[in-house]
Amino acid sequence: MKPLPDWDALSFSLTETDAIWVCRGDTRRDPVWDAGTLRPFEDLAISVASPALSYGLGIFEGMKAQRAPDGTILLFRPDRNAERFRKSAERLTLAPFPEARFIEAVKETVRANARFVPPHGRGTFYVRPVEWASEARLGLGMVNGFTVAMYGSPVGGYFKVGGAPGLRLLVKEQGRVAPGGTGWAKAAGNYAGGILVSAEAKKQGFDDVLYLDARHVRFVTETSGSNVFCALRNGTLVTPPLDDQILPGVTRLSAIEVARSLGMRVEERPIGIDEVVADGAGLFATGTAYTLARIHSVTLRGKETSFPDDTARAAIFEIIRGIQNGTREDTFGWTVPVDQTRRA
Repeated sequence: MKPLPDWDALSFSLTETDAIWVCRGDTRRDPVWDAGTLRPFEDLAISVASPALSYGLGIFEGMKAQRAPDGTILLFRPDRNAERFRKSAERLTLAPFPEARFIEAVKETVRANARFVPPHGRGTFYVRPVEWASEARLGLGMVNGFTVAMYGSPVGGYFKVGGAPGLRLLVKEQGRVAPGGTGWAKAAGNYAGGILVSAEAKKQGFDDVLYLDARHVRFVTETSGSNVFCALRNGTLVTPPLDDQILPGVTRLSAIEVARSLGMRVEERPIGIDEVVADGAGLFATGTAYTLARIHSVTLRGKETSFPDDTARAAIFEIIRGIQNGTREDTFGWTVPVDQTRRA
């Protein structure tokens, strides 16, 4: 059994836990997927000829389990992650994993690592489901063999708390992903190109970058790993619409639904960086890792613009966080409890 971490020193980093869940699939058989199994947290063998290594045929998900005050472990909207996992697989020509089985596998992974789910209010348990083409082959083309695996780690906040009341973003006048590509899917390759971009921004003192759209290089899209919302001075909350460059974030959707339940006017429409700078009062980023992160400022062409109004984000965040950690009634029906009884 792996040692438990210091709950008061958690960061967003990997802590190896007791178990991972692994399932193999082959489209030439019926059923496609085997029963899946728990195994110790260990390396998995992969062929050097796997199309995941040569051609990037791999996807992933990100979701969290949290403890309520009574010790119950709660998942947040796992059905949405299951749906996105299936759609991402279809886009990358991977065998789609059944959504009901996805949810059960997440539960099994969390259950097997329940002692690593932090105490209430002291962190979360981040679950990472992945799928890749594991059949050895040379050359581009459809693949028959696949692997789905799930692991998790107790984590703290994604960003280190600095002096500014929120994130400082550098606007990159370029696209995060190619138009017409896989930007709307949770494809592993979508994130590789942004690592250097983000690292260079951090050397300049920024927390992350804010990308513009790849077609017009005018409209806001995403940060390196989150959706973006802008609260305008007239009270309207605007977020870019889902398209081939925007990931359909689960937290993004939840923020929209909570905002509308509070009577806020929410628009899903293109919003130019010039409009954000001229008319934005508040700005925040949403994602599983980010949750709802306040954005303090953006810097465009050397000029920094601050966004002092945190009212909308704070109101939405209070509700979503309360539902996720079990301190607020879940009137939306979003949380799913994990039975902590170990299975034979």
